[in-house]
Amino acid sequence: MDHLSADDHGLIAPVSLPRDGMAPGKLSGPDEYDAFFRIHYDDVSDAAWARQALAVTRKVADDLRDSSLGEAERADLLDGMNLLLQHALALTAGR
Repeated sequence: MDHLSADDHGLIAPVSLPRDGMAPGKLSGPDEYDAFFRIHYDDVSDAAWARQALAVTRKVADDLRDSSLGEAERADLLDGMNLLLQHALALTAGR
């Protein structure tokens, strides 16, 4: 079993990138990645981060009802949301 089939978990096959994590030929960089995924770097309190996580997961859950995702994909998404919400709870509950 090669590393690609071991890592795909039934999803789209992974894309290989050079060690610097960018597409060859300087087509994109960290700014494009962050813009695509709407990542912002800022000092944020645990409570503020947890509120953001709750807001995003609420919107994703609302959109999930009308999505075209299959049952397995929905289950995977909900598993990921569960992990995120557990982390948010741990942060705000003082572990």
